[in-house]
Amino acid sequence: MRSISWILFIMIVLSAISCNQETKTNSSEEVLDTITSLEVDSVMYSDEDTLAGIIQGFIQAYSQQSNREVNRMIHPDLGLKIIYRPGVSDTFVKVDSIDFLNPIPPYYNYSKLKGYSSTLNYSKLPVFDCGTEKWSKRGIYCDTLSHPKQLSTIVTFEREFEPQKYSKAMVKTIANEEQSSYRVIVTADHPLIFHVQKYNGGWYVTVLDRAYASCDA
Repeated sequence: MRSISWILFIMIVLSAISCNQETKTNSSEEVLDTITSLEVDSVMYSDEDTLAGIIQGFIQAYSQQSNREVNRMIHPDLGLKIIYRPGVSDTFVKVDSIDFLNPIPPYYNYSKLKGYSSTLNYSKLPVFDCGTEKWSKRGIYCDTLSHPKQLSTIVTFEREFEPQKYSKAMVKTIANEEQSSYRVIVTADHPLIFHVQKYNGGWYVTVLDRAYASCDA
């Protein structure tokens, strides 16, 4: 009888140990799943303080047409200048955010990005040929050896006809901002062209060019 009792006791102990180990395993798996989920959710825009991070983050958010994510990359001090072409020449308007359901200009919808290479290239920007309606090269390009002057060019042209439209202080501010900016071109089926600027130690999207590569005029 004593031997049978010992056998039963040992079986009960082993069963308890096995159940305890299984509970720990399941608990560990639940914790691991939670951590992995958080890492995946946060990795998309975790690197916005770098040039590559803001470029890739904005392209992804713009492609997904996420107002919340895109507008996180616009600094309230800088705003966003949207360049467009209402007629023969380009102009721009300054806004504080993007609303994908209410595009600027209203007749030109924001299109999702399709048919582009996801590799970021730091080199000379591609050029669009209105004759062939093709880009000189395809992909994502950022030229860090030059600074954009699109806004300054527009301001200079418009001041010839409306001298009071832009104050001297604003002209100087735009020129200074451009010296801290780079132009990015994504040659997708519907291209995405924007400027990024370093400001207070971080990178932000400051210009959305919706006029270049338009050959209507």
